[in-house]
Amino acid sequence: MINRIRARLRSGFKSSSGRLEEFEHDARALLGLHPDDTDERLAGEVTSDLRSSPGKSAELELLRRLLARRMGCPEPALGLFGVGLLHLLKHKAEEGVPIRLDQAADIEGVASRLEQGAADPDDAARAGAFVRFLLDTYGVDGMLAFACAMQPGALLDDVAQQATGKPLLMLTLQWSESLSREQPGKGLFPFVVWTIGLLRPYRFFCTLLVIGILIQTAYATFMPIWLNELFDDGITAQNATVIWHTLAYLFGGFLVTSAAGVAIDFSVSTLGPKALNDVRTQVFDKLLALSSRSLNHFKSGDLVSMFSADMQIMENAIVRAVPGIVSKSFLMLGSLITAVILDWRMAVATISLLVIAFWLPRQVGRIAVRAAYARKVQDGKLAGYIKESILLLPVIRTLDIGAHRRVLFDEHTDEVYKASYKQYLMGELTGRVTVFAVSAAQLGIIGLGAVLSLNGTVSGGVVVAYIGLLLAFGGSAGAIAGLLPPAIQAVGSWQRINTVLAQPEEASATRPGTPFHEPLRRVAFNDVSFSYNGDSLNLQGVSLDAPTPRRIALVGPSGSGKSTVINLLSRNYDVMSGSILLNDTDVRDIDSQSLRALMAVVNQDTTLFEGSIAYNIRIGRIDATDQEVEQAARAAEIHNFIMTLPNGYETHVGEGGKLLSGGQRQRVVIARALLRNPKILLLDEATSALDAEAESAINSTLSRVSTDRSMFSVTHRLASCPDMDLICVFKDGVMVEHGKHHDLLRLDGVYAGMWEKQADISIANEGQDVDISVERLRKIPLFASAPPADLERLRSLLKVEEVAADTVLIKEGTTSGRFYIIARGSVESSVMLDDGTALSMEVLEVGDFFGEFALLEGIPNPTTCRSRHPCLLLSLSRQELRRIADLGRSSEEQTPLEKEIAATLDRRLDAKLDELMRRRLELRKATAAGASRQT
Repeated sequence: MINRIRARLRSGFKSSSGRLEEFEHDARALLGLHPDDTDERLAGEVTSDLRSSPGKSAELELLRRLLARRMGCPEPALGLFGVGLLHLLKHKAEEGVPIRLDQAADIEGVASRLEQGAADPDDAARAGAFVRFLLDTYGVDGMLAFACAMQPGALLDDVAQQATGKPLLMLTLQWSESLSREQPGKGLFPFVVWTIGLLRPYRFFCTLLVIGILIQTAYATFMPIWLNELFDDGITAQNATVIWHTLAYLFGGFLVTSAAGVAIDFSVSTLGPKALNDVRTQVFDKLLALSSRSLNHFKSGDLVSMFSADMQIMENAIVRAVPGIVSKSFLMLGSLITAVILDWRMAVATISLLVIAFWLPRQVGRIAVRAAYARKVQDGKLAGYIKESILLLPVIRTLDIGAHRRVLFDEHTDEVYKASYKQYLMGELTGRVTVFAVSAAQLGIIGLGAVLSLNGTVSGGVVVAYIGLLLAFGGSAGAIAGLLPPAIQAVGSWQRINTVLAQPEEASATRPGTPFHEPLRRVAFNDVSFSYNGDSLNLQGVSLDAPTPRRIALVGPSGSGKSTVINLLSRNYDVMSGSILLNDTDVRDIDSQSLRALMAVVNQDTTLFEGSIAYNIRIGRIDATDQEVEQAARAAEIHNFIMTLPNGYETHVGEGGKLLSGGQRQRVVIARALLRNPKILLLDEATSALDAEAESAINSTLSRVSTDRSMFSVTHRLASCPDMDLICVFKDGVMVEHGKHHDLLRLDGVYAGMWEKQADISIANEGQDVDISVERLRKIPLFASAPPADLERLRSLLKVEEVAADTVLIKEGTTSGRFYIIARGSVESSVMLDDGTALSMEVLEVGDFFGEFALLEGIPNPTTCRSRHPCLLLSLSRQELRRIADLGRSSEEQTPLEKEIAATLDRRLDAKLDELMRRRLELRKATAAGASRQT
């Protein structure tokens, strides 16, 4: 705000031509041109040319000429980029000019309207936001490439593809993802208006409240008049009748006003909880309707905080602060009306002084509102950090980073302290400044009244009435000042809640479709492409036509797009291009209830709801009978276990289901899915979080229950693939292969390579026995040149380890550890950044190896390796390897095998360090771009 005032003050002392020259200087700097190149200045030319057209915008005309002449932009681009740049430059001194998330769309319509001069009121802000996005993401060169590609007749999709390498849909998604999810700042008055709208449905209590406030206002209005009559016509004139009548009015008014106060208290005590329950319902309904894309932008800690702390603060404001502010405002208004009735000259002075008195608190109040919102943001961050620390406490202990997490915690609490200090200081200062300013105005008015009384201009009764009036006015102002801090806190909470309420809802909630009652005959993907954030395509041109019932396996490396297929088919997200058909109907045209009834999803997250086993199964179909619940449990092969429990199906599972084992929770989830009797069963790594014994049992169950329905199964373990009707292989978002097991092996492609890595690793006896072939060991670069006899010895030295999820196996920077080969599960390799966050380097799966640098003496591990799921591993220590190859010898003493292993490790270390530097450089660039968007 201060910067904006300074900018306007500076521009106010310049001529119009001077302001245009300064504007051109800023525009050139923004576009990367030399800002002080006077030989190419256009300001004077534009000023001269527009003297005969005073209605045209000189700044817009200057930008259009600058873009056309200096940047070579064609005519169709001048509207979008001229108006967009103008909007940015005009608002450069402000904190930001946000647009709603739903406005980050239809850039074609915006460009067309701006080119034709028929823009909507919001189009300038949308153009400015789009230009800002292009500048932040692609730089000046990228923005100009987009503008220069907008040749006459060119489709904007082709323009986006040519300038950024992305279709317009992806670019628009990337733009939307770059926008802040926070709502623009709002003041106290909009909050009061919102509160009044929230209370409107409860007419009886609102009417009672209004009547009470009006009675109090009427009493405050008439009291000074009665005091004037009491003093002038009663006491001064020694008229007992007037005195007793006036005292009766005062006493009677006091009783009525007291009753009105009780009515007000009764009304607000009822209205507050009712209104806040409505808000809770709105927010909860919104959460249920939010699209997955929108929900991903909120931390669970923030959302929980909204339902607890934020709602409590708002309820306190609605019960106490808002009614008090409204009531006292009416009293102050009544006092001003009375002032005019008593003496217009003193009334003019009163109003003038009070206008001045309330100006300063208003300015401080704006800062206080922003401080209150900032405090709520910091509270949410701290809550999220604490929740994350509790969930990852085993990892924190294993990594021994408790001290590091404490440092980060101290940083969070320090930020909370700073935000709290500013919030309370500005809130209290708002009240303090209000009282000070009103008190100063009171003294000025009393002094004026005394002077006028001495001159005989006003009577003593008027002065006495004015003193009473000012006391009432000051009391009301003081009460408002005391109520402002909690009201300002409530504004911050309200803005956070409004941030959620303003998010786009799931498409199926806003565009209901038609019921789907026909028998399911086929599931088809027609040239489907999709992106989560617009940076890259997670699926590209996927086509598949599968008659039902059919069992389909989706395989491929991590991040290849397998789970995305499940998300699109279940319509957690909608495709960007192409279509997904059930029979011949697009899933987007089917109403959500019919679509959900056709499907059931079983994923790796086995978290259960608080309640009994029966409840957790029955929520698959709420109207299911006890017999149907039992049948589903029998089908999932968990009925016998349930019957061994003391309370049977009524046994409570505990928070998240922690009273059951992982395999038992997974069977409950499967029973829930089977209770729906789905036509399509979607399995997303359904057994990855289980141990080998549980996985084997669950896979047998899934194989049996999927015989009469279609099944899409995402899996890293290929052991079940030979029995599948179809295997779809994904890599980098593309379906590179599809067919049956033997056909894909003959192709000798991606699937054959994955199968080869896994087939030579056998797991028997429900995970107790793990073996690897000599041929598979030779394919590991470290042992490629080892003699067969050494490989046999090495194979016999490998130990089997079973580890739980989130186990740290290798710690970055240490020189200890073991060499591992993954027989089951997956492991994430990451490095720690300076800010304490982990940067993921790669995800290793069955057949991959890691920890090879632990075989070398004194070489620190470049990454931290942590199990993502329960894993079966084959491991080897440095000491065990010495029985075959001692890497600690000097190069002159080493055998050819030892030299080959050492050289291979050197090459791999160099490659890993190069990859680490590349990833960190990319992250630094992305962080810098994000910071530039925020500023």
